[in-house]
Amino acid sequence: MVNRTMAKKLLILVLLASPTAVFAEPMIPWPWLETSRYYAWKQERDDVRADWYARRALDPVGSRQRYVKGKIWPPYPRPEGLSMIPSHRFHTAHYWPHPYVCQDRASVREFVSTQEDAGWVNQTTLYEYHFDKGTQLLNRSGTLHLKWILRAAPAKRRILYVQTADASQATELRMTSVRGITEELVGLENLPPVIPRVTAPIGRSALEIDGIQRSDMSSQPVPRISPALSSGGGGGVTP
Repeated sequence: MVNRTMAKKLLILVLLASPTAVFAEPMIPWPWLETSRYYAWKQERDDVRADWYARRALDPVGSRQRYVKGKIWPPYPRPEGLSMIPSHRFHTAHYWPHPYVCQDRASVREFVSTQEDAGWVNQTTLYEYHFDKGTQLLNRSGTLHLKWILRAAPAKRRILYVQTADASQATELRMTSVRGITEELVGLENLPPVIPRVTAPIGRSALEIDGIQRSDMSSQPVPRISPALSSGGGGGVTP
């Protein structure tokens, strides 16, 4: 008798949950079906919950600054507002210092990249001592430096910078000389950019340094201090 009653109840539930010609959907829809009202409500609830967790994920880490009894606790700057929820607090402690260390690493890479770019600009610049003072043509030192740029520098760094002269005509002569020699070395189709640059030399030519040293040696007053002579033995100083 009990089995028959249970069978009748199950049959009624099956009939109510099955689609009919009258109803577009079953009278008692299964909750896991996409057509059920419960499924739509659950999807909307999950979307709202995910949006809430995403907004709370932006909360800063650490303790909060509060105003209690006329004082700011702690007295130094701290975040304000709601504390992090426990799940986000565990996530931060588990993966610390990520992602906050990524900002520090990016800033360091940016500084290094800026210094690297400036260094390559200096290395690929043809300064005034690379040109003849009278004709503004590349001298031997400038030609060797130009060959190094075209052959040894990375492809993305092969940009020829030319220090500007006091007169625009002299600057144009320098750039024309650089373009002409570069075209002979690599061809017109592989000609890199030639850009004028307002700068000052970061060094001196070898001839200028040699002249300064020779002038210094010849102008030393008498008596000149000669370098100490090294002896082969370990004897003391002779009186």
